Amino acid sequence: MLIDLTHTITSKVPVLPGDPPVVFSHAATLTSDGFRTTALSFSSHTGTHMDAPSHLLLTGSSLDQMPISQFSGRATVLDVSELGPVITEEFLQSRHDAILCADFILLYTGWESRWGSERYLEDAFPVPDENAAKFLASCGLKGLGTDAASVDRLTGPLPVHTALMKSGAVILEALCLKKVRGRKDFLFFAPPMKFQDADGAPVRAFADLRENFEKERRKR
Repeated sequence: MLIDLTHTITSKVPVLPGDPPVVFSHAATLTSDGFRTTALSFSSHTGTHMDAPSHLLLTGSSLDQMPISQFSGRATVLDVSELGPVITEEFLQSRHDAILCADFILLYTGWESRWGSERYLEDAFPVPDENAAKFLASCGLKGLGTDAASVDRLTGPLPVHTALMKSGAVILEALCLKKVRGRKDFLFFAPPMKFQDADGAPVRAFADLRENFEKERRKR
């Protein structure tokens, strides 16, 4: 079973202060031209998207420079929706086994339910503190994701981004995780758009649960 973990990009998606709005316009129409073409204008960090190390690091890789294997692997979703604004190293250590078997750790904060409203950008969603970020960076992850607008606070320094990116990991933001809340060890795919010097890009993220299904079937 494949589960889409991606928000649809529309002209009404939430954008961070200072980011350009999403604009769609008709470059060609069926009536006038006999075919449809849409001109798109939006930030590289719009909607469900991936941040490359080059987003913050002078010598960091851009997405187009990274191998395609970076964008898929085994994933675990950690439910942090009841933790409050801080995810501690102690909490992550209590999930040590689940984290070490994963390529991607995805944080379910519950903020997905706010998508499309101004409340989505309220800066109160759970994020790792600095020690938790360092722990995650030491785990050899390919990426860290969240259903919130960021894995860091929206104002101030970006310790989680920085720690993970220095380890070579990517960051995924604005995922849809409700349908995989609490799931462990499933296949996760998030191929980004490929364009030159991509500091970030929208992705079409999805979960593949067929492997778990086969395991369960063999147990019966």
